[in-house]
Amino acid sequence: MQRQSAVVRTVAAHLFALKLIWKICKKRIILEFLDQILLQFQNLVYSCVVIQVILELAGKRKPFAQVVCLLWIILLFHTAISLFDDYFQNIVLPVTNVSLYEGIGQLLYEKAGNVDLACFENSEFYNQYVMAVRQAQIRIPKALHNLCAIAAGLAAVVGAFFLIFRIDHPALGFIIFPILGNFVFNAILNTRIFRMDRESVVFQRIADYVNRTFHLADYAKELRISNVFRLLKEKYRSSVDRQCQVIDRYAMKNMILFWLFQYFTFTLLYEGAMIYAGYRVLVTGTMIFSQMAVFQQIMRSNAWTLLRFAENVMSSVKDSLYLEQIRDFLSYEADIPENADGILPSGEITTIEFSHVWFGYKKEQWVLKDVSFTVSMGQSVAIVGYNGAGKSTLIKLLLRFYDPDRGTILVNGTDIRAYRLRVYRELFAAAFQDGKIFADTVQENILMGRHRSPGEDHERVWQALRLAGMADEVASWPKKEQTILTREFSEEGLMLSGGQYQKIVAARAFARDTPAAVFDEPSSALDPLAEYELFTNIRKYGTDRILFFISHRLSSVRSADIVFFMENGRITERGTHEELMNRKGTYAALYQIQAENYLAKADTDRGKHLSGYWKGGVCDEE
Repeated sequence: MQRQSAVVRTVAAHLFALKLIWKICKKRIILEFLDQILLQFQNLVYSCVVIQVILELAGKRKPFAQVVCLLWIILLFHTAISLFDDYFQNIVLPVTNVSLYEGIGQLLYEKAGNVDLACFENSEFYNQYVMAVRQAQIRIPKALHNLCAIAAGLAAVVGAFFLIFRIDHPALGFIIFPILGNFVFNAILNTRIFRMDRESVVFQRIADYVNRTFHLADYAKELRISNVFRLLKEKYRSSVDRQCQVIDRYAMKNMILFWLFQYFTFTLLYEGAMIYAGYRVLVTGTMIFSQMAVFQQIMRSNAWTLLRFAENVMSSVKDSLYLEQIRDFLSYEADIPENADGILPSGEITTIEFSHVWFGYKKEQWVLKDVSFTVSMGQSVAIVGYNGAGKSTLIKLLLRFYDPDRGTILVNGTDIRAYRLRVYRELFAAAFQDGKIFADTVQENILMGRHRSPGEDHERVWQALRLAGMADEVASWPKKEQTILTREFSEEGLMLSGGQYQKIVAARAFARDTPAAVFDEPSSALDPLAEYELFTNIRKYGTDRILFFISHRLSSVRSADIVFFMENGRITERGTHEELMNRKGTYAALYQIQAENYLAKADTDRGKHLSGYWKGGVCDEE
């Protein structure tokens, strides 16, 4: 029953691969199957039938011209198949490989972009994702090759059985050896290899992580000014040692299984058949030397035919284990699918309401606890509090990266889960504290694929750069907004400071004309003057829209219409800056501490030039 289950699983996994390839490139399936059929037919005819016919013709003393004519037919037949195989290998295969690579990659990337963010925090799912991405480009085309080779090989095996039976009935008994070798010992071996790979993948991920840190610019400075190299080296060595331990656990049995596979598949079949033929010629006299020559050639050829057939079958069994991982990943259904249908939201947002919202990344480990509030068009909302208070989580729920465990989030009085997700998210401009810069131009990093006309795009980019405080810097660069960022693909790419990168990320939000905007710690890498300028522009930008911004620096929230102070997942204080200061609670105490520390540093380093930033909410230019 277990073996039958394995067969069913193998067939199902390969049908999945076949359907996938048929969807991407039908030509590849048709021509690869034809190529395998022709090659198997050529091998069977050329290696077995032809030799037998020639020897029979010679034994019957047929005219030499008849033999030569047969040889010419064989040569033309061989040439035609070889030309087709060359065409397939050198033209069809490279071209369709590109198509398959692109098609499979697109499916994987679309699925990766559609899975829930929570999946990337689930180590088991992430291991499966890594394994699927690594193996898909190899295993899916290989599955097609194996299927075509098995279909063609099956026909060749039937023909081989017939030829062996025709020459000597008992010789068919030797077929049992490669069957045992491949379908028993090799099957067990392949299953163990898959388990070994699965146990090793988590340690391979650690090794890959360490490798990345040594060639990515993000880590270059820390590696040079710290002793973290030693820690990473130990982590790498430990991951390699753990992989070796996994291999050691499997090595001895794997070696024995491999030896049994080789012994039964090659030695007992080929050498045993030769001993048997020699016995019949030399001892019993029931076979003449010419028959022995034919028998040897047929057994040699059929040994390889059977071997390749069995190898393809067992390779398919092994590949099916990986194909199942790929299929499971591609068939994953997200709790919040990116292409989820729903009602279309209007182009305006009049109200946003959180109603008794509870949420935890893990069950019953609440990050947000009974959060309720309502904001209206034109209001600016500052969300402040200690690290881990739930500020960024609140924004993730608003953008529907996650759904609440309890309670509802309403936009214009409608539960946001009822809206078409992608259209709903288009209502928000967003700049995140961990926003990433892509290896592309400044313009593309700001527009992020949202193009209109060239003239309008140009104006949007420069307006956004002005609001982000980067216009003068970008204008001074030779290629201006067409400047490539990062040196990932271009030696001319610019490596910017953390503050400059943060301004580019902020410019992405400024380039959007949306009814709501979110700025999550947009100024953590900026100096106080740049931060003041940025928040001034954020408030101007948010005049006619709902604006949420998160900041640890309480000075930046003075002019917000509403301030939410969060502690331990709850909004513990709310009101205007003045109201919270008059309440003399935690917000007021924290604000006062930050103000005193900042002014002390400002007095020491730069005089009192910046004191207005804290005391009056504006910066004196005296």
